Amino acid sequence: MKPIESYKLFDPSNIKKGLPVEAPGNYIFLLRPDVMLPTEMIKEQPVFTTLNYEGTEYRVLYTGVTKDSLYTRVFKIHLTGNNAGKSTLRKSLGCLWGYTFVARDKNPNSKKTKFTDKDEMSITTWMRNSLLVLFVPNSNFDADEQKLIDAFNPPLNLDKNHNVVNLNYRQQLKVLRTRKIGE
Repeated sequence: MKPIESYKLFDPSNIKKGLPVEAPGNYIFLLRPDVMLPTEMIKEQPVFTTLNYEGTEYRVLYTGVTKDSLYTRVFKIHLTGNNAGKSTLRKSLGCLWGYTFVARDKNPNSKKTKFTDKDEMSITTWMRNSLLVLFVPNSNFDADEQKLIDAFNPPLNLDKNHNVVNLNYRQQLKVLRTRKIGE
């Protein structure tokens, strides 16, 4: 696993500098100090693992990988509105607020979902003001993904996270994420 010191920090509230690069790699979403997750649908906060980056302790929220472009995955898919159908992070956050699923496309029989434009914008605003992102270009991203999940037990990583800490929290979130359109 690449050392945390090799990761670069991106602040989504200032998109004019430090944007992720056009390369495959790993990324870690961090909560800013004093920011809490929404508790509308799950009344408790999960247990967070922290990491120290340049002298500041941050709580790890979610980690991910991309085989194509960190810029596209982190910035255009996770941090830009109207993409909860393509971003498990956005979908989880919207579910924590209790937002209602709507169809992602025009096919009425599709099971692909997102949230309303207003709710998607709310998620975008919260993410840009509440989160920071560490990223590192990495051709060994798949192997490092599991190492990051095991090391940091990110509460919003549902797939591949087998840590007993936050198991109940992740199970509750999974139930919220399986709701149907209109729920």
